[in-house]
Amino acid sequence: MGSDLMRDVRFGARALARRPGFSLLTVVVLGLGIGAPTTVLTLVSRIFFDRPPEVAEPHRLVRLWRSWGPEGGGGALMHPDYVYYRENVTALEGLAAWGGQQVASYTLDGVRSDQLSALAVSDNYFDVLGVKAARGRFFVADENREPGAAPVAVLSDGFWRRALAADPDVVGRSISLNGIMFTVVGVAPPRFRGLSVFSDAPDVWVPLAMHGALTRTTDRSWWERVPHQRTNWLMVVGRIRPGTTFEAADANLRALSDALTYPERGEGEGIMVSRQAIYSPSQASTLSTLSRMLLGVVFIVLAIATANVAVLLLSRATTRAREIGIRTAIGAGRGRLFRQLLAESLVLGAAGGAVGVALAYAFSNAAAGLLPFTFAASVTPDARVLLAAVAISVVTAILAGLAPALHVARADVATSLEGARTALGRSRTRDTLVVAQMALSLVLVAGAVLFTRSFLSARTQDLGFATENRLVLGVNLRALGYGEDEGRIFIARALERLRALPGVVGVATTRMVPFHGDWSTDLELPPGAIPNTEEGYLRVGLNAVSPGYFDVMDVDIVRGRALGEEDRENGPPAVVVNEKLASLVWPGQDALGKALKFAGDRDFTVAGIARNATYYELGEEPTTQAYASVAQIYQPDVNFVIHTTGLATDWTAPAQSALREIDPGLAFESVTSLGAVFDDVTARYEVSAALVGLFGALALILAAAGLYGVVSFLVAQRTREIGIRMALGADRARVAGQVLRSALALAGAGLALGLAGAVALRRFTASLLFGVGPTDPWALAVASAVLIGVALLAALAPARRATRVDPMEAIRAD
Repeated sequence: MGSDLMRDVRFGARALARRPGFSLLTVVVLGLGIGAPTTVLTLVSRIFFDRPPEVAEPHRLVRLWRSWGPEGGGGALMHPDYVYYRENVTALEGLAAWGGQQVASYTLDGVRSDQLSALAVSDNYFDVLGVKAARGRFFVADENREPGAAPVAVLSDGFWRRALAADPDVVGRSISLNGIMFTVVGVAPPRFRGLSVFSDAPDVWVPLAMHGALTRTTDRSWWERVPHQRTNWLMVVGRIRPGTTFEAADANLRALSDALTYPERGEGEGIMVSRQAIYSPSQASTLSTLSRMLLGVVFIVLAIATANVAVLLLSRATTRAREIGIRTAIGAGRGRLFRQLLAESLVLGAAGGAVGVALAYAFSNAAAGLLPFTFAASVTPDARVLLAAVAISVVTAILAGLAPALHVARADVATSLEGARTALGRSRTRDTLVVAQMALSLVLVAGAVLFTRSFLSARTQDLGFATENRLVLGVNLRALGYGEDEGRIFIARALERLRALPGVVGVATTRMVPFHGDWSTDLELPPGAIPNTEEGYLRVGLNAVSPGYFDVMDVDIVRGRALGEEDRENGPPAVVVNEKLASLVWPGQDALGKALKFAGDRDFTVAGIARNATYYELGEEPTTQAYASVAQIYQPDVNFVIHTTGLATDWTAPAQSALREIDPGLAFESVTSLGAVFDDVTARYEVSAALVGLFGALALILAAAGLYGVVSFLVAQRTREIGIRMALGADRARVAGQVLRSALALAGAGLALGLAGAVALRRFTASLLFGVGPTDPWALAVASAVLIGVALLAALAPARRATRVDPMEAIRAD
């Protein structure tokens, strides 16, 4: 049996070698069809199945999240809650936590060097992840018992090599972080970066108990459970005990959650346990939806390529009817013919699979670059993906070769010897395959148009503020040792220095950067306010900004005035509210001059009303927002927003230098632009538009090629008939019209099926769209027009060829 198979494969390879043009075209089509799913499977494998380097048995890890109800999981935990679960859980052999990653200024050997990223972790963090120290040791329990008591640090391998020149005696050396001296106790292994498959490792790990000292946090709400002052900041991961199931661990943790009570616990709040240790529930959901969509798209492309190859093989089988008939007449069994034709398909599938894998190697990194996150390492197909590619190639080859093999095996010997065509059945099969290609192409083209409209809708949203040419530099003055008075002086000097830079239009500070978290507080409601809650409070956003903020951000003041230099520290407290807050608290009244009181603070007078803007999420409903002067509500977390005359990032180095002239030890927690922030927010819609558009275009090309092949084949087969008709008086326009009508009939049938398919699949795309519905009529209309246009272009060349048939030569032929 094995020797027969090898003979069939060799025979198929020789037969294909005799038709190099046909073989090359078929391999290219298969390569494109197989390369698309192989590329996407490479991304999916990296996202969901990649093992975090140096982490032992990641399948035994689970993540714990704070849950606000049955469907409201995904939050960080308080430190006291983490301690409670760690001390009482029995189904886990360890429960670790980390949080509070920040940028810190560091000094080595008394010389200020640069800035680094530091992450606070529990003493058992490395043990739970199964990581072994490359040098020295990791943390011990005593170093995490009391806040600020154990200034020790573990360095990443990259930082150790970069900053300390891979000093072999690094253990025991001192490093100053934000002015606090830490002792190095160990170095992590080279590739370790935690559980993330995206971001790089932090430069330094410190004990959780050192977080407050490093950030100079005066209260201990981050460490202790303080009533009405909840600080949820910890990510938590656990390792299931050997022999214990996930279900048992989940039940154990939920039982502990039900038993946990304290006055400030919210109604329905509890714990959620996830098998997915790398991503938050919202991230996992988004990635899962995106992956399913992309897999569906590329397998549609694969189906189109398979149908295309089947059409090519059917057409070739028709031209080989006499050859097959002779082989049958001299004794070749139908089963042997069937196997030989399938062997040819397998040879084509192997070659197409090789091309597909090569394309995946070439383009996986480029495709990964379109995703809304960055992989820490190169993205290439792994063993799992290569095995899947082999399986896809074999299945595709069999499916593509099955129809022509069956037709040949069933062909009548006498008819084949006479050279007549058994074309009726074959023609129906070809037509069905072409219609299927056109239908699937319409689904993808409609999806591409839909996602493009979604992306354009997201990009053209009126945010209520400007994003172009705005640089953002974030600093934490408290962590750098600044008190309130020193912080105000620094802000004033920094604004003066930055305004003096050439090409700077304006500068201001803000506590809150749009889309990057929020700062909210309770507003004491005045008598008669509409949101008359039982507590008498309304939760509102409160931003601390400097004079000039509204001009720099291009936020309109619709009434009253913006905050200015008159709103100084000891001046009358003033506040600007947005339209939503004004209409909610004082409906039908003039909010100007009214008094507002934030919880635990003095009365503020409404000096102006600002236009509603987007603060937290793209497309959000207008939400309440107030703005106070940073001089009157000081906040040490400061973001300098710099309006420039050109590309904002061109001013990064000059702006950093200007600020470091004031304080050479300044560390920047963030360096970005509002344009980049907005790009990140809209990236998920851009990914869908770019990838679905790319694969939709590929599908359309393949479908057009299939239609072109069928129409060309039919014209070639009917050359004699066309010649006779033209000899009898048929004009060229009529002949061309008949060819075009045949093509449009196939395209029309595909169009009808494709529209039905696009509507049927609408529920799978709804969650990935912004500003448009899944059955957007414009998307369907544009896709239909594109499909008809492509069908006409595909049929144009065969139609012109038909009009050039010489009647006499066609009649004499055959």
